[in-house]
Formats: sequence, structure tokens, C-alpha cells
Amino acid sequence: MKIGEAQKAYRQQLGLLRGQKSDFVKQREENRKKMEEARKKSEEQGVTFELSDAYLQREKELQEKIDELSGQIKNNEKTLDELIEQEVGIFNSIVAEQQGDAMKEYGEEMAKCLEIARRISRGDRVPAQDEKKLMDFNMEIYQMAKEMAAMNMDKEHKEWDSLWGDEEEKEYEDPFEASQNAETNVEMPEGMETTAAVETPKQA
Repeated sequence: MKIGEAQKAYRQQLGLLRGQKSDFVKQREENRKKMEEARKKSEEQGVTFELSDAYLQREKELQEKIDELSGQIKNNEKTLDELIEQEVGIFNSIVAEQQGDAMKEYGEEMAKCLEIARRISRGDRVPAQDEKKLMDFNMEIYQMAKEMAAMNMDKEHKEWDSLWGDEEEKEYEDPFEASQNAETNVEMPEGMETTAAVETPKQA
């Protein structure tokens, strides 16, 4: 299962569990309210108030349900935190790798531009695209190279091929999308396996 799918499933499950817990808490408050009303009524009538077994049993059942749901909510929150940690770890790893590639590419680009500047300064002829690369990289270095070239006009010149050639710009994957689509060993939340199976369309 993908991390993004697992997060969605656990958030849905948490919403359901919290809703159920809220309902049971309301029912417990209503049961306690009824007990308090019964106590006041007994006092008004001058009768000794005794809690009925029905109220006590109901209180016990509701509290057990609330405690059970609280435990499930805590476990689901822990699993969701683990999924978020997995996502952040993968995201940071991809970003760090892309930044490393970018720094490497920058270093290679700089080395090429400096070589182009050296060639121009000697009065050699370089392709227009290489001149443009140098201009875009650093206009000051380009101008200095052209000034040096003017002083070396009487020397023997060489014609160079482009240092870049037909390069394709490297495309990087989206770190967020990649981390969301990464596989996780976390199972579906309890009770949602059947729902997921029903919602998945059958293959023709």
C-alpha cells in the first residue's frame, strides 16, 4: 500500500472513531444527567436515593466503549505519525539527492564556462551557444574574455566545437508526489479492509 493511501485511510478511520467516541461520551453524560435527576427527585420526595443497577450497568458499558475507542484512536494516531515520518524521510532523501545533483551540475557548468572564457580570451572561435552560456553564467567574465581576445587577434586561432552539444535538460521527480506514492508495510486500519475490497472495481 502507498504511503498517501495509508494516510488517507487512517485519517478516515480516526474521524470515524472520534465521532463514535463523541457519541458515547454524550450518551454517558445523558445517563449521568438522568441519575442526577433521579437523585434530586428522591430528595424532594424525602426518599433515600439508591443508584439503580440499570444506571450503573449503563455507565459501565459506556465507559468501557469510551476506553476502547480511546485506545484505538491512540493506536491509529501513532500509526499515522509513523506514516508521516516515513513520508518526511523519503521526501528529505529525494530533495537531498536532487540538491546534490544540482550542485554537481553547477560545478560542471562552471568548469565548462571557464574553459569557454579561456578559449575566447586566446582569440579562438567558439560556437554562439557556448558564448551565450558564458554570458548567462557571468557577464563580467565574458567581457574580460572578449577584451583579452582583442589583444590576441594577431595570434593563431583555433575553432572549437561546443562543450555542450545536444543536451537534454534533466527532469526531476516531484519529492512530495514520490513520497506519497512510496510503498509502506503498514496495513490498512482495522475494519477498513472489507470496505476497500468492496470499493475496488473488478478487473474485466
